[in-house]
Amino acid sequence: MTKPRTRQNPEDAAHWKALADRLPEEGVASLWGTDALCRERLAAVRWPDGGRCLRCESSDIGFMEMRKAYHCRKCRYQFTVLTGSILRSSKLSPQLWFEAAEEYIRWRAKHGSHNYGLHAFADTLGVAYPTAHRARKILESDLGPGGSGLLVRCICADVEVTPRFSG
Repeated sequence: MTKPRTRQNPEDAAHWKALADRLPEEGVASLWGTDALCRERLAAVRWPDGGRCLRCESSDIGFMEMRKAYHCRKCRYQFTVLTGSILRSSKLSPQLWFEAAEEYIRWRAKHGSHNYGLHAFADTLGVAYPTAHRARKILESDLGPGGSGLLVRCICADVEVTPRFSG
């Protein structure tokens, strides 16, 4: 027995098409092709006025290159660009998240109300089925209408962000 096709909400369809139109024509990998570039982009989007400690709000922070983490010189708190974001505790690299977000947006813009099949999504990303399931849920909540939009702000070419803080 097949599931009946549900009609897509016109606002929903417009949302996904608008996101797809804002993606870089040459692809996300051409602009942010390394994990380091993706982390820099995340930092610039999350902290456009410069980095601040997530615990005490101090601007006196440094970067530990070996650990890819920031440290507050005032309260000694250590954090990464992913701490406190939707990508926290993820084992996937920021580069894979950027590419997954691009793939998911393009899929939804093309296929409408049909969500990306988990087996196909797992194969495309090169991850296990449970990982693809969790990633798809995170992408839907972030990229969908009413989502926080962290990844949209990172990967959409028309959203200009000037890096003011680099580690």
